[in-house]
Amino acid sequence: SFPKDPDFHGIAGFVLTEMKRYTQSIPHFAEASRMRPDNPQFAENLANALMQTGRLDRALAYAEKKREQFSQSIELVRVIDEIISKGDSWLEIIAFVSKSLESEPDNAQQLAMRARAYQHIEFLAEATRDIKRAYALDPEDEEIALQMATNLSETGDVNACKAILSRIVENNPLNVRALLKLSSIVVQEDVPALLEYVEAASAVAKHSKEQLAFAKAHLIRCRDGLAASMPAYAQANAKHHKIKPYDPAEAEQRFDNICSIFPVGCAPPSSALTDAPAPIFVVGQPRSGTTLMEMMLSAVQGVVGCGEFQLGADLARPYFANVQRFGTEEALAYAHSYRRLMPPLPEGTGSFVDKMPNNYQRLGLLLSAFPNARVIDMLRDPRDVGLSAWIRLFPARAMRYANNLEAIAHSANLYRKYMKHWQQLFGERVMTVSYEALVEDPE
Repeated sequence: SFPKDPDFHGIAGFVLTEMKRYTQSIPHFAEASRMRPDNPQFAENLANALMQTGRLDRALAYAEKKREQFSQSIELVRVIDEIISKGDSWLEIIAFVSKSLESEPDNAQQLAMRARAYQHIEFLAEATRDIKRAYALDPEDEEIALQMATNLSETGDVNACKAILSRIVENNPLNVRALLKLSSIVVQEDVPALLEYVEAASAVAKHSKEQLAFAKAHLIRCRDGLAASMPAYAQANAKHHKIKPYDPAEAEQRFDNICSIFPVGCAPPSSALTDAPAPIFVVGQPRSGTTLMEMMLSAVQGVVGCGEFQLGADLARPYFANVQRFGTEEALAYAHSYRRLMPPLPEGTGSFVDKMPNNYQRLGLLLSAFPNARVIDMLRDPRDVGLSAWIRLFPARAMRYANNLEAIAHSANLYRKYMKHWQQLFGERVMTVSYEALVEDPE
């Protein structure tokens, strides 16, 4: 009777893991998770075993899917963080999947995985190519269809995005992510029908309650206006904050750790690399106008807008996690890794723009690695920044402050402390631009 007992498979998998026989543990954890799909521990163990055997693409896809179900699982977050802890992991995934596709070129799942990896490192043309191909091969796969809809939304084709999401919801009214995405792009006449779907899903859903609460708030805003939707947004944010609370003490400790690596009064290190193209880092609190600034800069000949690179964060993680020394050698290695991992730029590019807002935490690394880099700090009224964050659901871990008013205020003040620190160290290499002044007088 043991093979029919999920606990037997769980224990067998755990013992094999302790013996570092990860490959043999995978079937046991998979069977335990199949028998008991609501048990987060079996899912965590399977994700970890997949990662330990080097199956990074499968481990990442599985862990992210299960994190939606088990939103409070610290272990699933750890597995995901470990996979993306450095940019090389994404290249490993791309290389691994590309090799698999040589023998199976029509594998839609593998194409979708490679598209996600390309998306993470901002190889946008390659990501779009792969997800279009995956969707053409298997349009009925909900995960692939959702990925295709997201790609269409990001490239500006809202109508095509809406059509795919509507079809997903018609086929599966309980697809929470499709309901959430659709609620943010519908017009007023679509609200009554979609609101019925959201209410029905809320009545039966075991997980993702906060996503449905945000979907409802979006629809009320579309139908009745922002003021009328604020109580619904308050409820949605309260649900999300309960699941993923912001820790101000942790954020302060992170600030202290980073400042200890780059203390005021000590000259920051320099890689001495001044290769072209020169980076322009546009930073600020999210929703502060970084996208507008990138658009304006990239209108200049020879300046290429690259969106929001994850490279800065991925490469910085080991230094900040362990408060490691960052000297000349480390700055040089950081610069070489960043250049190697970034997407190719058009010939003749003189400068490129990385508009990742949260790079304001990493300017010590970035400006040390790139002595010819410049920073534009977008400073916007924190009330507008706070409101813009309050009415959106951010799954990113770095945005946990967005669902609590006190946390929004704390994060805004901490951002100012970061920028004061970097300006003391790097002076004129950092230029502050008022968002309000820029909108009023772009020239």
